[in-house]
Amino acid sequence: MPAQRTGARAPAPTAPTAPTAPFTRARRRVALGLGAAAGAGLVLVGAAFGWYAYTETHAVLAPSAYAPLRPGTPYGDLAAVLPDREAHDPPTDRAPAPPAGTDCHYYRASGELLVSVDHFRLCFDGRNRLAAKDVVPGAGRTGEAPGTRAAREETAR
Repeated sequence: MPAQRTGARAPAPTAPTAPTAPFTRARRRVALGLGAAAGAGLVLVGAAFGWYAYTETHAVLAPSAYAPLRPGTPYGDLAAVLPDREAHDPPTDRAPAPPAGTDCHYYRASGELLVSVDHFRLCFDGRNRLAAKDVVPGAGRTGEAPGTRAAREETAR
């Protein structure tokens, strides 16, 4: 009895691998590595900007809240009006000399980002009472924040 043939065919011979195949895989690995590094960099830059925006906008004392503050007021009475955070980069170089024996806190007058804004400086004495309040203009500015002139004149009295 002769051997019966089945419908299965012998596997086709494989084409010889091109000499560029190892370079193609290497290029792909390099491209994936660079893409991952660029993606991680974008995530870090985004997170840094997010933290910057959070800290800057949570250190804003509105001019309408600053104006009625009066010297001699205890810190505890002012705490409800003050922002969660202080300015992380206070303009101490543009501010007048603080009164002797006081501890000064700086707050931003605006929530604008990536620009120089006016700051409010509140100085407290050893008894934790408001001793002085000042407006420190932003870099390159000479004016005051809206509604602060009357408050500063009241402080001078």
